[in-house]
Amino acid sequence: MKKTNNQKLKVLHITSELTPLAKAGGLGDIVGALPKEMATSFHQEVKIIMPKYKNFDQQQFGAEKIIEEIKIPFTKKQNHKVAVWKTFIPETIIPVYLIDAPKIFTSEEVYGNKVRGKSSNYAYFFLSKVALELIKAIDWCPNIIHIHDGMIGLVPKWLKTIYAHDPFYKHISTILTIHNLAHQQLIPKEELKEFKLKRKDFQTTRKLLKTKKFNIMAEAISSSDFVNTVSPTYAREILTKKYGSGLHRLLSKEKAKFTGILNGIDYTSFDPRINEDTPVKYWIETLDKKVENKMILQKKFGLTQTGDLPLISVISRLTPQKGLDLVEDVLKDLVDMGAQFVILGSGQEKIEKIFIKAEKENPKSIEAEMEFDANLAQTIYAGSDMLLMPSRFEPCGLSQIIAMRFGTIPIVRGTGGLADTVRDGYTGFVFRHYDKNAFLWAIIRAVDVYYNQKDFWRRMQIRAMKKDFSWKNSAKKYIWAYKKAISNHKKYLEENAQS
Repeated sequence: MKKTNNQKLKVLHITSELTPLAKAGGLGDIVGALPKEMATSFHQEVKIIMPKYKNFDQQQFGAEKIIEEIKIPFTKKQNHKVAVWKTFIPETIIPVYLIDAPKIFTSEEVYGNKVRGKSSNYAYFFLSKVALELIKAIDWCPNIIHIHDGMIGLVPKWLKTIYAHDPFYKHISTILTIHNLAHQQLIPKEELKEFKLKRKDFQTTRKLLKTKKFNIMAEAISSSDFVNTVSPTYAREILTKKYGSGLHRLLSKEKAKFTGILNGIDYTSFDPRINEDTPVKYWIETLDKKVENKMILQKKFGLTQTGDLPLISVISRLTPQKGLDLVEDVLKDLVDMGAQFVILGSGQEKIEKIFIKAEKENPKSIEAEMEFDANLAQTIYAGSDMLLMPSRFEPCGLSQIIAMRFGTIPIVRGTGGLADTVRDGYTGFVFRHYDKNAFLWAIIRAVDVYYNQKDFWRRMQIRAMKKDFSWKNSAKKYIWAYKKAISNHKKYLEENAQS
């Protein structure tokens, strides 16, 4: 393949969320940041298609309706009509097309859409179909369609089946980014006909996986021209039975078109020098001011006010993946060693109750904020001394990267992106085995350094703050991946032309 370093690519992202327009988790942050880096540093032409959720503030984001009605063909007897709005990623000229279908995107929450009589992922299968019809309607043909997770996974399948003979779509390449392999979307057989698919279209993956189910993540892996996940270590892990969520054999089969690209972070949003939610601004040369943020946090939460005690935090979705059972196991040990603990997050009710109870039992040492609050999260990063991330698995993780920029030392399990970003004894503390003793020993080591090796602790903070996980390096790797996808697609067309 000829070098095309200066080639301007036309890239379409199809996504369920995008920060700040609609956000549920890290996927929104990534889709909000990667296109900006692509456009500004590498001058690629990028467009984005996503749903218009019920709580979308069209005035805040200056959205305008550009298509009053577009008919989307499904079965011969069924057409859907949708409107299309257009806005831009704030402070950019990157257009975002919002699909306005109130009967499909029924929720104010990103993943709460319930379409009567349809499967739980119907709304995102619908989005995928609309996206392909919309680019033809506006006569904009991308070189690459970048899909995010299995919920958008029908796109590469359609391009190689029902759209395969339409010249408009023929040369469009696809790349799938797996943000979390554990989230696998299924399509019920009764919806196949509606989306113009047949049982035989799934026979290869069903046979390989030895299943009767129609797994859209599996189809996306099989049909996409290139596949990546969000860290190199997670890419290696999911080739194994332990972490592969039942798809390790398929990924191994497709290994030639699969890689791991570490997520980046937009540091303009996470910088203690300018962050609006950091009460007392600081940086490396003024790191002594960080303790003032801890005192403010202690006062806010009614904890014992002192700059001496280590304040340890968790900022996380409250799910079993995040290893919060280990956090529960060490809470008494944290209190006994004189540490304070703050947790911010929402999720499973039974997990929330554990930390609410712990706060009631230790109100001067433990604070449980059972909600998602992005602004409060920044204040906690600024005021904490350490951050816990004992994940069972972690595709990438952003909290540890944010914490390091704030001089907050991460204590993490060495898995996935945590292993790729935190260096034991240098920018954080890492434990390997998923058990209480290994986790507690990592915390004890950190607290010992905090109390007894002040100079070494300060050097760790400075090294962590200097680490650069900005999007530029990752965006460069995505451009490489896009070109690999284009090359693979050309080979696919050549092989099918001959057969």
